[in-house]
Amino acid sequence: MTARLIYANSEGSADLYYATKFFAPDPFLYVKQSDNTTHLITSSLEIDRARRSAKVSQVHDWQDINEQYKKSNPDKELKEGVLAAFFLQNLHIDSVEVPSDFPLFLADSLRGIGIKVTPISSEFWPKRSIKTAQEIAAIEAALTITGKGMIAGIELIRSSTIADDGFLYIGSQKLTSELVRGEINAQLVRQGAQPSHTIVSGGSQGSDPHEEGTGPLPANQPIILDVFPRVEQSGYWGDMTRTVCRGTAPKRVKEAWEAVLQGQEIGFANIKDGASGKEIHQKITTHLTNKGFPTGPVAGGRQGGFFHGTGHGLGLEIHESPRIGMKDQTLKTGHVVTVEPGLYYPDMGGVRLEDVVVVEKDGCRNLTKVPKFLEI
Repeated sequence: MTARLIYANSEGSADLYYATKFFAPDPFLYVKQSDNTTHLITSSLEIDRARRSAKVSQVHDWQDINEQYKKSNPDKELKEGVLAAFFLQNLHIDSVEVPSDFPLFLADSLRGIGIKVTPISSEFWPKRSIKTAQEIAAIEAALTITGKGMIAGIELIRSSTIADDGFLYIGSQKLTSELVRGEINAQLVRQGAQPSHTIVSGGSQGSDPHEEGTGPLPANQPIILDVFPRVEQSGYWGDMTRTVCRGTAPKRVKEAWEAVLQGQEIGFANIKDGASGKEIHQKITTHLTNKGFPTGPVAGGRQGGFFHGTGHGLGLEIHESPRIGMKDQTLKTGHVVTVEPGLYYPDMGGVRLEDVVVVEKDGCRNLTKVPKFLEI
């Protein structure tokens, strides 16, 4: 008999949580037999909670398996790999498919007793990328929380004053990336979400797309706010980016912001069931180039322009299938993806806008409600 096997903690493994709907910080074993019978094996610490909430056919305690094993093998060393192999043998399983990050120690234990272990390099649960109505609602709820964090950050920037030294101040204190990030993250936590490396990146720091931002925030320069929390109860992520400027934005920044906004609209107009992610990305890249914002090396050897993908899947992982970028993937009804074109130049800073849409038969529906504006 064949089976699918996962050994991980479900707070870190989206595939495991998707299969069990059970959050646990410590690793446990999940088995799905070819007849669709499912098993979860965990410690005594989690056994009662697992029996109440895990969406599986049977829940087992490692201690019970341990006792069964010792009856016939009293002198052998007890390890989880040995017990897992013993459990699978009792189910007459001789072949398992596992995720590509499956622990090597456990794979060796299984192979040591003749169980064939085959790693799956592609998506372990392909249907996970197609979201149900319930999952879309969970993502919308995550985006609502994300939006509250975003608005909190923008409002703090709006309340700042512009000083003669070119920086923003709250009273007599310089407004920093850290202060704005703290305001955003506090709002997220109050709403039941976990912040994750929230980006508040001003001026030239914004020319690096994943720079989190440090120090005083400049006036009259772009500030990228990228907020992507995970909701603790559901496990689903939100993701949203806005670029704002406290004061008067330079002409080039205004033009870049408008070009990025138009590029995002091109994405919205072309996303639908059956669409090519690569073609959408190329259309946006061409548009930005035609607007005077080419992509390629700039002075000092750094990258400039639009040098990341247009979007990625969003769900139980912050980055999951499908992608909208240079690797061609076909969009399907039920995919939930970000649309986040951006422009980055060391002498300008960065501009990025990001919304989340659900792919539908003849188009897409934007799940993001926070408005877009540059100057505040």
